[in-house]
Amino acid sequence: MEQNKLTFHYAVASDYEGLSKLAAETIIEQVKKKPDSLLCLAAGSTPTGTLNYLAEAAKRNEVDFSNCYIVGLDEFVGLSWEDEGSCYRYVNEFFFEPLNISKDRIHFFKAQVDDLEKECDETDRYIQEHGGIDVLLLGVGVNGHLGLNEPNVSLNLNSHVIELEATTKKVGQKYFSEAKKLEKGITIGLKQVLESKTVVVIANGPLKKEAMAALLKGSVDEKYPVSCLNLHENCFVYVDKEANPEI
Repeated sequence: MEQNKLTFHYAVASDYEGLSKLAAETIIEQVKKKPDSLLCLAAGSTPTGTLNYLAEAAKRNEVDFSNCYIVGLDEFVGLSWEDEGSCYRYVNEFFFEPLNISKDRIHFFKAQVDDLEKECDETDRYIQEHGGIDVLLLGVGVNGHLGLNEPNVSLNLNSHVIELEATTKKVGQKYFSEAKKLEKGITIGLKQVLESKTVVVIANGPLKKEAMAALLKGSVDEKYPVSCLNLHENCFVYVDKEANPEI
């Protein structure tokens, strides 16, 4: 496979624990440089290890997140913060509660309200008022999505509401004990991803190999949103051996 020169840092860890530790260490390094950083943290199965590392490091006083601000990455439309499977509930369980993060430092999408456009505007305003996202932690969807920015989405969008692809609807079921109707998502846009000062991307397992191959081509392919990271010059990508394409 012909590959252009990559703009981002790429490392293959031996396993999930290794990639989680690499991601956490990168985030910690950035927060130490700017203690009042605006963080944006992905929810989902992949970030669990990274968030656990961050929480444990903070408990050991190796890093202090108390002066940070946190903005939500995305949410399934129709879910409240308390609902099973919601992104807020996930990050709250693995990060906010263990570290006793003050509620006044957290801004997440309210995805069950009627005026979702207002939610988008308020999130855009929050990010702008804090000078942009300092550190963004992203997982990668099986279809290559970032946040809930699905394939073929514009690179020029800020926060927006989007129709979910069949793949995302199917994979999303793992976060619910019973079948859940998932139709739309609300998410920060790829424009805000690319404007983030530091981006940390993690991917594990063989199902992520196709998306990572698209990224490693070194060009932007609108069918794979993750490939837009070829336009970012302070991005760290960590994968395990199973997600690493053989190129």
